[in-house]
Amino acid sequence: MAHLPLIADLERATFFEPWSEKSLELFLTDAGFCAVCVDGEALLSYCTVTNVLDEAQIINVATNSAQRGRGYAREVLQFVFDECKKRKITSISLEVRESNEGAIALYTTLGFTIVGVRKNFYTNPRENGLVMLKNLD
Repeated sequence: MAHLPLIADLERATFFEPWSEKSLELFLTDAGFCAVCVDGEALLSYCTVTNVLDEAQIINVATNSAQRGRGYAREVLQFVFDECKKRKITSISLEVRESNEGAIALYTTLGFTIVGVRKNFYTNPRENGLVMLKNLD
């Protein structure tokens, strides 16, 4: 994927524990995929997804900090939902830091519900993760 170096750069700029470019190659296999929103050569937003049988899990969603609040993450996620339906995936889940109110609000408006809490799921800083689920059928 031509956008892999840009995704790795945004991953490092966004997350405390980013995936390496080599690890991101997982999303170029049958076990997953990556959706991107670009403007010319600029990466605006991306979402990495793994899937097994009829279930998918969002690994990361990120938007370039200068582009936040413009709907690019929503656009990428809508593409992910469409791709999951093409792949006959019936549900999609994710974990989100419980302090990430903006992301939780976005996921909720897109039909995700909180189904659990993973205690101390995140490190640097240590924080609980909320498990969210969306049914696609």
